[in-house]
Amino acid sequence: MKFRRLLKLLAVVPAAGWPLLLPAQLLPPPDLLLTEPRPALLILGPLDVHVRASSAFFYDDNINVHGEGPVLDGIQTGGTRRPLGDDFITTIGPGIILNKAATLEDSRTAFSLDYSPTFVFFAKNDEENSIDHTVRAEGGYALTKLTLGVVQEYVSTAGSVIDVGDRVSQVNYRTTANARYELTGKTFLQTDGAYRITDYEALTDSTEWTVSATVNYQLSPKVTLGLGGSVGQLFVTEESQFQYVAGTNTNTVVRTGTQTQTHFGPTFRASYRTTEKTDVSISVGGDWRRYPGGQSSFDPVFSITATYRPFETTAFSFEAHRQEQNSAVLNGQNFISTGFSLAMRQKLWDRLTGHFTFSFNNSEYKSTQRNVRATRSDDYFLLRYGLDAIIRQSWTVGIFHQYREDTSSDESFSFENNQAGIQVSWLY
Repeated sequence: MKFRRLLKLLAVVPAAGWPLLLPAQLLPPPDLLLTEPRPALLILGPLDVHVRASSAFFYDDNINVHGEGPVLDGIQTGGTRRPLGDDFITTIGPGIILNKAATLEDSRTAFSLDYSPTFVFFAKNDEENSIDHTVRAEGGYALTKLTLGVVQEYVSTAGSVIDVGDRVSQVNYRTTANARYELTGKTFLQTDGAYRITDYEALTDSTEWTVSATVNYQLSPKVTLGLGGSVGQLFVTEESQFQYVAGTNTNTVVRTGTQTQTHFGPTFRASYRTTEKTDVSISVGGDWRRYPGGQSSFDPVFSITATYRPFETTAFSFEAHRQEQNSAVLNGQNFISTGFSLAMRQKLWDRLTGHFTFSFNNSEYKSTQRNVRATRSDDYFLLRYGLDAIIRQSWTVGIFHQYREDTSSDESFSFENNQAGIQVSWLY
């Protein structure tokens, strides 16, 4: 018997951490807390065990996205390094999933735990070798009218960050909780909460929480509308260095302070879903934000996700966003990120698929403190394309090329970057 999908829980990963935007997607009603079964490699009591592995070998012509040597406008929180140039990179990523698949006999609960380390090796710059970690645990429970969901994520990575203009190490923790309550046959209440911590090795750390509530009405079997609001706080931990000269002695003093930003605003949501061809979710709202020292601002924010499958062999996906987050490298500054991404997959032959992705993002920096002047503005482009071939069942081999370019008003952050290589993946 064919099962339905598990409830959708938010998962947002940005370039410089996790922006705390609540999802535009709406939770399904309780009777959809079912999932497609898959054969397991091993069964441990109530848990199915699945394993996977992936590996890639590629050439990168600018591994730390270095420009001309930063001359930062504002207070610098981290040091800059020499350009590392090009390199050949190998990644190896095993993974394991423990999954309690919902069944018809126990359709009200679901649980999964996904862990994947990634070993990264550089041929020339072996001091950049790293082990990244990604852990995701999620669970769901449904009563007659109430659906509950929770997700816990941990991501530890070392890589290039556009905001920073260099390779940096960062650790992200994120907890999200969701609840949907059926008020009537067509009306339901949805609440979402999120808490995240972003920890950099030598840059600006931040912590943020957000809570939202939305009343939704099912206008038709395909269209749902919702109206609500959100409130949250962003805590930015800034570190500044000062040098004092007394005679022949020079003393360096490090000062650490936490700046609190409070934000709130209305939210309008809409979703349009057909059977398998079209799925569109939109969230539009405003962000009133109050900064330390009495400053405040208002900016529109939005989130759009869409998938379209006109034919069985063709699939499109689209994402657009506008959101505000703090800078990890410039003290006293946030940036508003506005952008979109378009992706396409096309089956060319029985075992060969082509893929294409284009992304654009504008980052407009703004001051959050009276004594800081923000002038930076970045336009970021990404183009990626490639071919994937199914060698055997569960085995896929692909080739790809990726081009990235960042044009910044501060030339020290501008860069061009090419990556090209092969990748192999296996799933059981």
